Amino acid sequence: MLLVSLLCSGMACAPVFEPELRGQIDPALSYPELLASPASHAGRVVLLGGTIVEAANFETFTRLILLQYPLGRDDRPRTNQPSGGRFLLRIPGYLETEVYRPGRAISVIGEVQGQEDLPLGETSYAYPALIPKHLHLWPEGETGPRIRVGIGVGFSKGF
Repeated sequence: MLLVSLLCSGMACAPVFEPELRGQIDPALSYPELLASPASHAGRVVLLGGTIVEAANFETFTRLILLQYPLGRDDRPRTNQPSGGRFLLRIPGYLETEVYRPGRAISVIGEVQGQEDLPLGETSYAYPALIPKHLHLWPEGETGPRIRVGIGVGFSKGF
C-alpha cells in the first residue's frame, strides 16, 4: 500500500522540465529582484510561471505578456496565490495566439534579456523580458494532480 502511494505521488509531481534545463536556472534570483532591475540580470536563466494576459504576433516573433504567479512543486503557476507583477516572453517565430490565449497558464525556463517598456493603460510598465529556452503550456481546466486511491470490493450492474 505504501509503495502504491509513493509511486502515485511521484508520478503526479513529475517535473515538466528536464534536469539539464533545470541545471541552468539561477536559484538565487527571485522574481521581486528581477522585477526591480531587469537590465542588471541580463543573461541569467530563471524559472517563472504565470497566466497569459496578452499574445501578439509580429514579423519575426510572438510576444506573450504574463501575470506572474509563484510556482508549486510541479512547476505549475499557483493562481490562487498573490501575483508579483508582469513579465514578457519574446518567442522567435510564430505561436498560434488562439492556443496561447489570455488566461492560459505557462511555466518557462528563460534567459533574461533585460527590460522592455510598454504602455499599460495610461502609464508605462517596465517588463522583465525573457527569451524562452523551454516553454510549458499547461492543459486547460487542470489545477493540480488528481489522485484517487481506494481499496475495497465493488461491482456494477450494467443496464
